Amino acid sequence: MIRFYLLLVVLALSHFGYAQEAGGSKIFKPPGNAIKVSGQTKVDPLLKPLKLVTVLDPKGSSIDRELEVWNGLMGSMDRDSIGYIFLVQDTEDIEQFKRYWFTDRKMDYPFYYDTERKVIEANGLSIDSPGQTLLLDENNTIILSGGSPINTDPYNRYRAKLYKQTVEMGMEGAIRGVIVELTDTGMKWFYANEPVYLTEQGEVIPKNQADAGIRSKKWVPAISPLSDTVRLVKRSP
Repeated sequence: MIRFYLLLVVLALSHFGYAQEAGGSKIFKPPGNAIKVSGQTKVDPLLKPLKLVTVLDPKGSSIDRELEVWNGLMGSMDRDSIGYIFLVQDTEDIEQFKRYWFTDRKMDYPFYYDTERKVIEANGLSIDSPGQTLLLDENNTIILSGGSPINTDPYNRYRAKLYKQTVEMGMEGAIRGVIVELTDTGMKWFYANEPVYLTEQGEVIPKNQADAGIRSKKWVPAISPLSDTVRLVKRSP
């Protein structure tokens, strides 16, 4: 009984809740390519066997932080195995947002400009809760849903679920870094493969390059904003 109440307290402390669809029976209606804004990218997220869908508010105060976390999250996963469907709520100036997305934030990934929020409403998502995130299987069945990965609890849950899904589908190595799981006995964590290394600018770099930079004293490992990454800070002269 004590364990049960402790579990409830842990879940209640999370800023955004998370809910798994009962029976995994709800199907997500994906956006059409007609509303995809690709820039110079050629990626088609809709063709990937697993997909993460998130709702972004261009005017939201946390949009910079959201994209920082998504860049890190995507850098720790195999993009051939997992697609990312960014549903961007309608805004007054799409050209300005395109510059922000591709130039200012250097997002090398397409987004779906959800004019009049048709996709959001068709899937019963709340327009008042940006940051909602869904995990879809190969049939677009919703297997996990919750808040933005900008918060630790949903961030860990998406990664843990994706790790299990990719392993079951024979895609070992698709998820790198620390996997954090909430079990009946408490929190459990382990390295799925190798840590994910980020520069101060948020660029994901290979482990051998990171190791070489640390050995040469070019970088110093520091605390990262993401739970499964090592941020490399330039050593002071």
